Order: sequence, then C-alpha cells, then structure tokens
Amino acid sequence: MPLQPLRKDDLQIGKPIPYSVYDKDRVLLLGHGCVIESDFVLQSLREQGMFSDDSKPQGKGLLYRPSVLASQLAANEANERRGLAAENLPVTKAAPEMPEDTVVGFLETTLRMGDPLQLRFDDGTADRYPVRLIGAADRRSVLVSHPVVNGAMIYLKDGQPLTVKALRGKYAYSFDTSVLKSQLAPFPYLHLTFPNQVRCASIRKAHRIQLNAVASVGRAGQRARVACNMKDLSIAGTLVHVPRELAVVGTAVEVAFRLQVSGEPVTFEMPGTIRNAREADDSSSRYRACGLEFSDLDRPQRNALQLFIYERMLSEL
Repeated sequence: MPLQPLRKDDLQIGKPIPYSVYDKDRVLLLGHGCVIESDFVLQSLREQGMFSDDSKPQGKGLLYRPSVLASQLAANEANERRGLAAENLPVTKAAPEMPEDTVVGFLETTLRMGDPLQLRFDDGTADRYPVRLIGAADRRSVLVSHPVVNGAMIYLKDGQPLTVKALRGKYAYSFDTSVLKSQLAPFPYLHLTFPNQVRCASIRKAHRIQLNAVASVGRAGQRARVACNMKDLSIAGTLVHVPRELAVVGTAVEVAFRLQVSGEPVTFEMPGTIRNAREADDSSSRYRACGLEFSDLDRPQRNALQLFIYERMLSEL
C-alpha cells in the first residue's frame, strides 16, 4: 500500500495517534497508539515529513524509533556524557557502613550521577533495560536516561511500574518505582517516582562470580597453549582447571578467553601467575584446580572485565 502524506494538524500533542507514522523511506517513526508529548518532537516530524499507510502494526505503540531526531539526540547524548565526565558530582551524600541487608533512604545510598542502573518491568518478564542515573530531587523524582533497544526508545506510559537495581562499590541496591513522566526534550529521559525506601545488600562476598568458560593457558613467552576450564572470575584472577604439568605454584603464564560484554564478544589476553594448586573436584588425575592471579592488566582490559563482572552480578540480583 502506498504511503499517504499526513497534514500538519493530523498529529497533536497529548493524544494517541490512530495509525503508524513513517518517513518518506518507510522507516517507522511512531507506532500506533504512541503519544507525542512535546512540541519539539511534533515540529521535527512536520519538518522531516510524515506519512501513513493507515495500518496498525502489532505491538501497539511499543517502540518509538527516533530516526527523525537522530542528529539532535546524538548531540544531546554527547553533551550529556561530557558533562557527566567533567563534573562527576555525587547525587547523594556518603553512606555510612551498613549491615549486610538493610533498608535505607535514596539519599543515603552511595549512588552517583552517571552510575549505570537496570530497569525491569513489573510483568514477570526477564527483560532488563540499562539506563544511567541523571539526578534526583528529594521526595519528588529520580531522573534517569531513557532506555533504548536497537536504536529505538522503549515506549513507557505514565504510571508504568518498574523495579530499579544497581551496584555501587560493595552494595547492591533495589527499589520499586513507576514512571512519573517521560520527557523527550532537550534529550530523552525519565522522571521516576521518588522511592520511599531502598533495599540495600552487601556484596562483599560476591565479587568473584561463578562461570564455566573455555580458556587457553600457556607458560609466559611460549606460543604453546592448552585448553582449560574457567570456574570463577574476579578482577584479580580466576580459578582454572589445567593439566598437571602446568599446575606449578609460581609459574608465570598467559591466559586467553572470550566473554560477552554488553552483548559484544571481547577477547582477553591476560598475563598472570599460578598462586595455588589443588586436586580438581572431580578427582581427575590429569587436571588440577589452580588459582591464577592476573598481573599488569592494561586499562581497556581491566575496564571490560569490570563491566562483565558488574553485568553478571547485576543479572543475578
């Protein structure tokens, strides 16, 4: 069906649109049922050109594709990142030492502007959407960036219940909230209802995550490598099952492995030293369980490893 141009007054602020809206190249801009909540978006649509085929796609208004605002949004996000990096100001006051599990006020947490958070819908699904903390107004609202999936902003209606989870230092935080207001100008962000309380749990014993991954290990400076299994991982080292001939305390080694970090495969090549060795749990005569300490990690690998551990820990909260 050919696209039909829409008139200037066919779309209005604050009203659900009765059909899907496309640009001239048939790229979906707004799904049926979405609400335009700012004059900035409406004017941008009018300037870009808006069309409809009068059909109603499945998933009524689930996604909003901001292609019509791509350049403006990119500039806003870049400015936002620069501002966060330059200021790095705390959004809350420093928290005192807290018990293993407790309930605190939002302003008593150690969360800071720019910290990553996860939004989870209160609908029983496992979907999790990464956002960043922008700020907070005491007893009024918490501001976070708008969740985006594959370049499209997730449609969130006012009143949508959410659960927010975050890690900061040695504490894991969780609180229930809802969408107070979704804003698109001057850049996309959300006002969330200010939580009455925040659940706080110590993660001092959880920095080492469990996993079952394949790696290769060899003596430092030698090209020969053998396959092994990684059983756990931390920023300081890993537990690996290696052949007996390599399982000698004090041996300098190099270990290589690949992990999915933020959905992308990342290859790690780490120098290290075997600090301890014991019999493997399966009593294998060929392999021993070795504690391997990383050494001289470069900044990119350290940052990627920290991000992987953070994401895994957050997913298990």
